[in-house]
This record gives sequence, structure tokens and C-alpha cells, in this order.
Amino acid sequence: MIRGRYKLALPFLTAIIISAALINFSPVLFANIQETYRDQIRKLMNVVHLAQLYYVEEVDWDRAMEGAISGMLETLDPHSVYISEKKAEENKENFSGRYEGIGIQFDIIDKYITVIAPIAGSPSDQLGILAGDRIVKINGKSVIGIGSDEAFDKLKGPKGSTVQISIFRSGRDELLDFTITRDVIPIKTVTTNFMSDDSTGYILLNRFSNRTSDEIEEAISELENQKMMRLILDLRRNPGGYLHEAVKVVGKFIPGHQLIVYTKGRSGRIEEEYYSDQFGSRKVRHCPLIILIDQGSASASEIVAGALQDYDRALVIGHTSFGKGLVQKEFDLQDGSAVRITVAKYYTPSGRSIQRDYKGKSIEEYYAEVNESNENQSDTIEVHPVYYTKILGRPVLGGGGINPDMEIEYEGFPKHSNLGSKMLELRFFFQFANEFQLNEMYPKMDLRAFQFSFQITDGILNDFKDFCLRKDFKIDSVDFEKDIDFIKLRLKAEIARKIWGESGFYYVILNSDNQYLAALRSFGEAKKYALLNK
Repeated sequence: MIRGRYKLALPFLTAIIISAALINFSPVLFANIQETYRDQIRKLMNVVHLAQLYYVEEVDWDRAMEGAISGMLETLDPHSVYISEKKAEENKENFSGRYEGIGIQFDIIDKYITVIAPIAGSPSDQLGILAGDRIVKINGKSVIGIGSDEAFDKLKGPKGSTVQISIFRSGRDELLDFTITRDVIPIKTVTTNFMSDDSTGYILLNRFSNRTSDEIEEAISELENQKMMRLILDLRRNPGGYLHEAVKVVGKFIPGHQLIVYTKGRSGRIEEEYYSDQFGSRKVRHCPLIILIDQGSASASEIVAGALQDYDRALVIGHTSFGKGLVQKEFDLQDGSAVRITVAKYYTPSGRSIQRDYKGKSIEEYYAEVNESNENQSDTIEVHPVYYTKILGRPVLGGGGINPDMEIEYEGFPKHSNLGSKMLELRFFFQFANEFQLNEMYPKMDLRAFQFSFQITDGILNDFKDFCLRKDFKIDSVDFEKDIDFIKLRLKAEIARKIWGESGFYYVILNSDNQYLAALRSFGEAKKYALLNK
């Protein structure tokens, strides 16, 4: 029994010693923390002791410690978190803007690794791998029925290494074998960019990695070569990322040496300030600018929208943003995991903190609030502090996200039932489009001409029904008629993707997006703002 007790205390004492070393506490500071919190530490050690002695099964101490760390961080604020080793590695890839592999977007469809799209310029793209291809073998072994995580692990690998894949392609009797040399694959943060009309450019940004500013510059330059005179920057569902990249993006539209964002830590003093010109010379654009935001626009997205709104530089349209104004610093731990701890709050140029209130709320309550409708604006002004924009002195609210200049609730796609959702989930629209026989004229058409002239006919719908039946998917005729507008939209968008890639897909989808369409109608107001900043 005594031996068991000594064995019990070891994991926890070791964890405390390791934790102190990882956080680089000085001996004096750690001694003070022990003194201050010795009762709490003693309580925790007692629980560990009891679990080791009496728990009905062998205790998984790795899992238990991760749970303890996560639980502690959750009590601080909603954004201080523990990150497992695997997740930490994924985050580094996502925000470094690159990984090493073969370069495909894929999904598991009917147990097959199915190529959604090859990444432009990647090894897969250069070898001619196509959307709709099914990978059935990797290095000579069947991968039918494999999970997406395992598939990703098998396909990624260091630059210069090779992987052999066998592909089934519709219309071919034999498998196609490829030996692919892996390379560095850029993870794009600009999902798509295109000309909405003869003078309006559109850029959809999905997050802020360390390449975002360069990608935005490339997208703007490409649009300017197509005679762009005004721009829509879509930050909806963009959860944020690197703060310095947000500052660089704002600097593309704000001339001179202007404060973009500043941070305050525990002391309440300003700790860091970021200016429009601090990352070197840049080309400043003066075109009319509209920013689209919604409940999913957070952190770096709110820095961009808030700064451009504060300087009366852009017209902000959509729904009030998420309201994340906390700055996290990531600390790597010895086993490859990490903790992300809130170290400061950030403020827009007018002095706004946009962080939503989180005190006394559970994580579930905090995130559930995001999906609630905006409060009545008169009530909101009474609750949240009012600040004023730099040039026009317009009132803007703090303490609850970025409130758009034009509040427009998103109406979404045409209404659909579980039938349409299930078809989407099973990627039936994508699969059907890849089998669709294109008329020779479509690849030669302009995308805008396609949008206005191409229709999903009854014949195409009947072919789609036959496709679903071949997949043993039961179609309720009443639900199909209810979902007809949604089905037509998704089929048309996927056919456009087959011809023009992501630009084709989003061009079609956005023409049923009420917030986007409102933006196209609102450049009269945006033009007034642009003239103020020249």
C-alpha cells in the first residue's frame, strides 16, 4: 500500500516540476506561487491521490492532465485554450500559409478519396489530376474506406519525397498510375477573386496567415489589370489570424502614418501600437471600398473592418461581427502541445474595444450568442460605449463586435429541407457536375454570360434524379419540388466550377446572396468615403 501511494504521487509531482520548467518560472517566482496557492495545489494533489487509489480503472494520466489544463484555461476566458500536439502542428501549417504534400483538396465520398480540386501549380495539377478523380491505392495498397485524417497523413510528406497513387477516372477502364514528387504547397487565404461586373472587383478572404498581405496584393493587382475601379472585400466567416497581416491589409487603403490598432495588457497601459506604414513601403489604393462582415468575422477581420470604418474609408455592410478583441500568445510545451493564453486586449483607432462580454458565461453560452439576431440599435447605444469616426465624426459602438454601417440580415440560400441538405452533404451536386457533358459553347462563354443565359432545364433535373437513383438515394417528389430553387442553384454553381474553378462557383452562388447584391448597389455611399481619404 505504501508503495502504491508513492507511485501515485509521482505523475502529479512530475507534472508540476515540468510545468514550472516549461513556463520558465524563476525559483523565487515559483516558490511564491506555491505559497499563494498551496491550498489549491494540495486539493488537486489530494484528488489525484484519490483517483489513483480508488478509480475503477487504470487512470490515463496524459488525458487527465490535458483535461485539467483545458479546464483551468476555460475559467479564464473563452479564447485561452490548450492545443494538443496534433492540433498545434495543424495550426502552424494553416497560419504559416504552406504545407508539404501533393496538392489536392479532397473529401471521402462513397468510401473513396475523391479529388475536389487540384491546387493550382501543385504537383498534382502539373501531372493532370482532375476534380472527380478517385484515389483507390496509395503506394500499392488499397485505401478504399480510409478515413480523411489517415488519407491526409498518407498523402502529405516532406518536399522531394515521392508517393505512388492509383486513380479511377470516369470514362476510363483502367486505373491511372502516378508517381508524385511532393513539394511545398501554398495554403491560400484568398479563396477567390473575380470581376463582379465591368468595374467591380471581389475578393473573398478566409483567414489571415503570414502570406495574406501578399495574396491580397496579388489579387488586387490582377483585378486592376481587368480595369477594376471599386472593390468588395468579403470577410464573412473569416475567424482572423495574424494581427500584423491585418495591419498590412488596412495599410493598402489608408495613406500616410496612421494608427491602425493598439493593445493594452493587465496594467491598463498601451503596450503596442501598429501603424499603416510600419511594415515598409506599400501601394495605397483610393478606390471605393465595401467590407462585408457577419457573425463569423472575428479578431483580425474585426481589426480590418474597425480601422477602415474608424477612418471613414470603407462602407461596412452585413451583420455585427463576432466580438473577439482579445490578443493571445501561444506558448509551446515540451511534448509538442501548446497553450494559447490571452495577454492583452486590442483597440481600434477610435478607442473601441470590440470584445463581447464573457464574464459569468459558459463557453456554450458565449458562442451561442453569436447566432442571435442583433439587438435593436437604440437599445444597443444605451448599453455599449459610443465612439466617433476620425473624419466624419459618425458614432460607432464598442464592446460588442463591429456594427456595420448598413445592417442587412443574411437571407441565405433558397430555403431547403433535409433532402437538399443531405444531397449537399453527400456531394451529389459536385459528383453530378463532374459527369455533366458540357456543350461546346460553355467553355467559350464569358462567366457573366453563363450566369444570365445558362439554365438548369427539366432535362438536367431528370438526369440528376437518375443520378441519385443510381446512388440508391430515395427522392421524395414533394421535398424535391420544395427544394427545386436550391437544387438548381447548387447544380449551376458546380457546373460553373467545372469550367471556371472557384471563381465560377462563387460567382453563381453570390448572385443569390442578398448581402453581396446589396453591396453592389451601395457604391454611391462608398464613393463618398473614398474621396475623404485621398
